[in-house]
This record gives sequence, structure tokens and C-alpha cells, in this order.
Amino acid sequence: MYPTKKEILAHSPPKISILTTEVILDWKSDYLKNWKEKSAEQKIDALEILITAIALTEYKKCPSIKKANKDCYSPKREIIYLNQNKPSIISALHELSHFLFGPSELTACSWSICIFRTFFPTLYKQLKWKGHLLIKK
Repeated sequence: MYPTKKEILAHSPPKISILTTEVILDWKSDYLKNWKEKSAEQKIDALEILITAIALTEYKKCPSIKKANKDCYSPKREIIYLNQNKPSIISALHELSHFLFGPSELTACSWSICIFRTFFPTLYKQLKWKGHLLIKK
């Protein structure tokens, strides 16, 4: 069962290190400009860089990243699959959270939403809650 919006926002996510903060801010300055105009391929490439940088900073280990028709994480293979048709920053962060912190959907949601809300506030405001998901309005 997926957590509710209330549970996600009440849950204390894992701490965001100073190094991860720097990684995200650097990534934003290098890749976020004109995000909506970028091709899906360009977005996937940029998200791979973000995932790799955070994973190496937080975990000193990196998942494999592959294109797929949906976003998901395979813990046995340590592979993050990114939706090649609709690349999403928040979805990439969510799947990375599973890699970093395990199978808890509550932890994955709270961490990824905390990161997204903190570092991408303009994009966050363009989304609405639908169950445990944030989707475009």
C-alpha cells in the first residue's frame, strides 16, 4: 500500500548532506536551464548525471541506469530504469531513493519530494498531488 500525502509530508526523510546539496545546485546550474525545451534524450542524459553524482556522493556506489517505458528500480540488479518517453526529475530522484535507502515507499517518497520541493520549488509548484504521486496540473 502506498503512503498518503499526509504520511509523506509528516515523515522525516533521510538527511540531505552538504555535499549532496552542492551536487544538486551544481547540476541545476548546468542542466536545468531550458529544461522544457530539451529532448527526451537530453533529459535522460542529464538525469543520469544527477543520479550518478548523488549516488557517488551519498553511497560511494552507483546504480546502472537504463532507458525503459516506465520509471522503476530493480534492487537485485541495482538498475534504475528511466522512462525514455517522459523523463522526470522527481521520478528519477524517487528511484534513486530506493537505491540509496531501500524498499520503503514512504522513505522514497519523503526523500525525493523533500529534495524536489527544496531544490526545484518552481517546478514543485507546477505539480499536484494524486495519491502518493506528484503529477503535472
